[in-house]
Amino acid sequence: MSREVHALNAAWGWTGVHFAEVVAHSLMGHMLVTDDAGAFHYVDPDLGEVTPLGTEAEAKAHMALDETKAIWRADALVDAAVKRLGPPASGEVYSLTPQALVAGDYAHEHLVRIDFVRLIQITGDLARQTRDLPEGALVNIKVVD
Repeated sequence: MSREVHALNAAWGWTGVHFAEVVAHSLMGHMLVTDDAGAFHYVDPDLGEVTPLGTEAEAKAHMALDETKAIWRADALVDAAVKRLGPPASGEVYSLTPQALVAGDYAHEHLVRIDFVRLIQITGDLARQTRDLPEGALVNIKVVD
C-alpha cells in the first residue's frame, strides 16, 4: 500500500470509503481515487469532501466537465504559487494554510508548498472535525506536532 493510500485511509476513513489507489492528483492536491471495489471518487481537500463518481466511464465524464477541469488545474492559484514559492519538489503539492482552508480564503499569500501525504493527513483531520459545523461557525485551530 502506498504512503498516499495509507494516509487516505487513516485521515479520510471516517467517510466510509476504503481507498485502494490514488489514480491522479492535481498540483493543488485534489485527487481521483479508487476504493477496494474499484469505484472512483473525487477527493476535494479544500472543501473536505469525498464525492463518489462510480465507474471509470463516470469518472472520466466528471473529469471532463469544464468546472472540474478548472478546479483541477487551478491555473491562477498554481501560477501564483509557482511565482511566489517556486516549483513543488518531488512529493509536494500546493495548498492553503490550514487557517485559510477553514476560512475558504484563497488569497495568494496563504499558499504553501506541502508534502502531499501531509496535506492528505491535515485536510482529512480538518474535514472530520468541521463536517457538522454550520456555515459561518467560529473555529479555533490548534496546531500540535
